[in-house]
Amino acid sequence: MPMLPRSQTAYSPPDQTGDGVASGVSGGASGMPLADRLAARIQELEAELRELQHRAKNSLQLVISLLKLQAGRIRDPDARAAYEQTMVRIEALAILYRQLHESGAGTHVDLGRYVTALCEAVREGTPGALSRVPVTVNSDPIQIGLYEAMPLGLIIAELVTNCLHHAFPDDGWIRITVRQQGDSGRARLTVEDNGRALPAGFDTTSEDGMMLAEALAGQLGDTLSTDSDAAGTTASVSFPV
Repeated sequence: MPMLPRSQTAYSPPDQTGDGVASGVSGGASGMPLADRLAARIQELEAELRELQHRAKNSLQLVISLLKLQAGRIRDPDARAAYEQTMVRIEALAILYRQLHESGAGTHVDLGRYVTALCEAVREGTPGALSRVPVTVNSDPIQIGLYEAMPLGLIIAELVTNCLHHAFPDDGWIRITVRQQGDSGRARLTVEDNGRALPAGFDTTSEDGMMLAEALAGQLGDTLSTDSDAAGTTASVSFPV
């Protein structure tokens, strides 16, 4: 049987501890324990995530600034309405990424704070007297993930915009509530106003904004429900938390 040269050694498996884990697993080339290496890597990934969120926030703000430069050139009413709605949708995402970056909470935001800031932005971006319609937000303390907050924020933007543009011949109010649904792992968003009722036979698929809200509700695992009468209109949707 040939002998190994002196420069080589036969393989010998690492010693095993009592629980079957190799005794050398807690160390590495760096000499750091595995737990410390994992903690350091997690910190690196969190820093990279915060940097990505910061870049997304800045990019969205740049897009908003560039679009605002073109606002004065839009004369056609339909084009103006499309422009304003596009601005609302981008602003909804910009606010979300700004709050993610400010909170340092990774991928979750305080839902009540986000909805309040979003509604203020929608209201302030509405021209004329309608910008004075009060919008109140009442939310349970809920931390919501990024991928749930994005469609939910866009739904809120569509519903509040729809209320402001179609519901009020005079001053009125808009109320938004967010409530946990017991131990179901879901919560419910409700948007109410005291404006004009929706037209008889109103079809949510006839308007691009409401059609988008319907599609986004499907992403959240629910359907958008609406109820309208002489006292006003109520729309609601549930979402995972």
